[in-house]
Amino acid sequence: MWTVKVVGLGVVALSLELLAWFLRRRRPERTLNEVLFFPSEMTCVEHFFRPSSPHSCFCSLPHGIETSFARLLHHLLSATSSLDLCVFAFSNMDLCRAILALHRKGIIIRVLTDKDYTAITGSQIGILRKSGICVRCGVGSVYMHHKFAVMDHRLLITGSLNWTLTAVQSNMENIVITEEPELVQPFIKEFHRLWVDSDPARYHRSIDQKPAQSELLREL
Repeated sequence: MWTVKVVGLGVVALSLELLAWFLRRRRPERTLNEVLFFPSEMTCVEHFFRPSSPHSCFCSLPHGIETSFARLLHHLLSATSSLDLCVFAFSNMDLCRAILALHRKGIIIRVLTDKDYTAITGSQIGILRKSGICVRCGVGSVYMHHKFAVMDHRLLITGSLNWTLTAVQSNMENIVITEEPELVQPFIKEFHRLWVDSDPARYHRSIDQKPAQSELLREL
């Protein structure tokens, strides 16, 4: 009789363990949602670019401190397949280094920026272009004032932060980092729309068509 009870309790315990394991397997992974605020403390970020030698930098900046800027670099450098970047002003050299590091790894990168701000002193856009990264500028009469990035078609980085040294170290700014599909997908669609609208070939075709239309009107 006692043997039957012990066996029965053992079966119940095993069933409960199997049920708990099944529920754990069915539980969805936690979606990434993170908010960062700036200005960010100045710290050394060399370990992001030399991960094989994390203690090789002897600069005077604080080391091993996790700041908002360090978190931004961490998420940016986690891209594995693609990066679509839409940014108004881009003069931060460490963010440029991160983009170039991704480019060297074979990550597909597309950059959209404002045409009036590509030639300002310190702009990193020319460096990105020289490295072979595809960059397009807004062709409209208004500023391309977005500040967002979509990585691997699943992770969104957006907020008030321009990619400049002043914004990172001196301004009150914010960034939201999320994997929520209902937030990520509209930004993917908006980037695609702006990318198509900013196609230089499309712009030049519209210019070439204008003289032909004028000639036709004169003939009429």
